[in-house]
Amino acid sequence: MQYADTAFAVKSGSLGSDGCFQLNCAGTNNERLTMDISGTTKLIGILGHPVAHTISPQMHNAAFKAMGLDICYIPLEVHPDALKDAIAGIKAMGFLGANITIPHKVEAAKLMDRLEGIAAITGAVNTIVNESGSLIGHNTDGVGFIRSLEETVDIDFQAAEPMIIGAGGAARSIAVALAEKHVKRVTILNRTRERSETLTVLLAKAFPDLPVEILTFEDDLKGPILSSNLVINATSLGLKSNLKMPPVPVDRLTKDHVVCDIVYTQTQETKFLTAARGKGATTLGGLGMLLHQGAAAIQLWTGVEPPIDVMRGAIESKRTDNPADSQKAAADWRDPGNEGSH
Repeated sequence: MQYADTAFAVKSGSLGSDGCFQLNCAGTNNERLTMDISGTTKLIGILGHPVAHTISPQMHNAAFKAMGLDICYIPLEVHPDALKDAIAGIKAMGFLGANITIPHKVEAAKLMDRLEGIAAITGAVNTIVNESGSLIGHNTDGVGFIRSLEETVDIDFQAAEPMIIGAGGAARSIAVALAEKHVKRVTILNRTRERSETLTVLLAKAFPDLPVEILTFEDDLKGPILSSNLVINATSLGLKSNLKMPPVPVDRLTKDHVVCDIVYTQTQETKFLTAARGKGATTLGGLGMLLHQGAAAIQLWTGVEPPIDVMRGAIESKRTDNPADSQKAAADWRDPGNEGSH
């Protein structure tokens, strides 16, 4: 099935002849599509602030439609002050679960009944599973990043010396996933040392033999970035505009570097990646991570492996090959310590 036959964005609704409420939707070419919503439809939401930029609903709903599942995935704008109530609502309203995105990943973890896997190590959650009223926190960001990296780059993890820019929820998950791959060392680069130190403590408990270095943007970064053959922007810089990028010396990047940005844009290339590619580095945008963390989340919610090709088609349908259009977006600045986005 091609995503052009399944992608949709909600436009309006009406009552169908079978008594089901039908969402009238527009697909990738503005074709009319419907999604039946009945008394048995299960809900999954994505909680964030903001969520207007997210393409997760298109990706997940395309998968659920292709899988023949009576599940609807919806965006939910949740202010940080309302997070506790929103999490309680997931349980009260019988949602199958939820995704958590900026800026809630760390705070949401504190509201779970139980944490599992990487979430238990990092104290950061991007996926919630509602198991009979008990909310279980998971984190699929790390596995999503690793799978995206592996399908794009032939990498020897044991020779990798990653520099992770940021120390929020996504950075924590990526750091743990890389540590599990036995990377040589990890450098955490963040605006402030406090968050980096928290992440370093978490890594030391789980991986006591892993060398970890902390740097801030005030340090001389020319040597460290040159020696870090894998550079990952795990902040939300560039989320709404290609005009933003981490303040690092990109002139020190070479053809021997792999540079990743977990942020995704309509062109899949942020200013940071454009600059890195200009220096000969291999670059990787955030859409692959979005795809694979989403697939891992669906498997947690349903117990079924989702159709990756359908999900990939949903993502690709949202891209444009005109970088100028993307650069017209309004500039956005967020704390470089914040986690990345769905």
